[in-house]
Amino acid sequence: MKYFGKRTRIASVLLATSFLTACESVNIPEVRMPDLNFRSAPAPVIDRPLPDARGVITYETYQVMVARSGDTVATMAERIGMAPTELARHNGLNIGYTPRAGEVLALPRNVGGSLVRSPSGWTPDLAISAIDNASGAITVTQPSLGRPDEPLRHRVEAGDSAYSIARLYNVSVTALASWNGLGADLGVRVGQELIIPVPDTSRTTSAPVAPAVKPVVTPTPAPTPVATPTPAPAANGFVKPVDGTVARPYNPQAGRNKNDGIDYAAPAGTDVRVAAAGTVALVSQSTGGLGTIVLVRHANDVLTIYGRVDKVTVAKGDRVSRGQVIGVVAAGDPATMHFEVRKGTESVDPAPYLR
Repeated sequence: MKYFGKRTRIASVLLATSFLTACESVNIPEVRMPDLNFRSAPAPVIDRPLPDARGVITYETYQVMVARSGDTVATMAERIGMAPTELARHNGLNIGYTPRAGEVLALPRNVGGSLVRSPSGWTPDLAISAIDNASGAITVTQPSLGRPDEPLRHRVEAGDSAYSIARLYNVSVTALASWNGLGADLGVRVGQELIIPVPDTSRTTSAPVAPAVKPVVTPTPAPTPVATPTPAPAANGFVKPVDGTVARPYNPQAGRNKNDGIDYAAPAGTDVRVAAAGTVALVSQSTGGLGTIVLVRHANDVLTIYGRVDKVTVAKGDRVSRGQVIGVVAAGDPATMHFEVRKGTESVDPAPYLR
């Protein structure tokens, strides 16, 4: 099961829009959510699975419960043989909370039930095709996807909204609201676990196969000899993004010093280089103290994020090569550049990639 908890303070865009803060915590949700818009249209999604007689939906590694009209935390807990305090605590609710009809609560432990089955023919490849069909583009690398029997989950943090979360996962806010029983105001609360709707593959069509034709045989002239190019050396890790010293190291632990990346101290105007070949996924102004940020998508669902960059020389959709200059360090007191590496939407230590 993939769980997307987000207190990644600086973009790791997917990034990492929770992105960054140099001398402060970097908050990805603040930057990531509103800015991440890798595709032009939300992907179609399947209907949420129906709950059992108790209101429980059983996925591969977790369970949720759908509230009925008139339910309280206590009545929901009673139907599954759980203490109301346990259910309330796990969802960050008061014991007297009255959920809306259709509202989804996360269960802290397995209470038994039949596992949700994937629709016939559903595959991750077809789900990616559904996303591509919706956007009218080709996905450069496979996005992180949930499955019908194991949807992704997102834990809401300060600064999140239903709109920013829907945009992050490229689903419509309507689908997000329907799957989670959100109210008319689309309000979400800090600590709430939201289920991310799963792409629908039933609307995916395969490209038509061209009819076979008899090849026409024509004489082929002898090929002109050409020099064989010398292959480029294999990349050994990522290029250090800037010539500077570490001002704030990677620190994934929650707290005042949390940092989802590395902050480098470097004079304003110092070149900022892309760490590895990839495609620019986003150039935007962050709302978390990182100034202008650049997100680059690489192979294997890896993203790099560059914060506090000035005079950016690339645009969304550009292909970039390893070591290519994409801007300069922005002025600051002191001047610093923020760098993150993300695997999917989770920040990871950049150090192993930079060796």
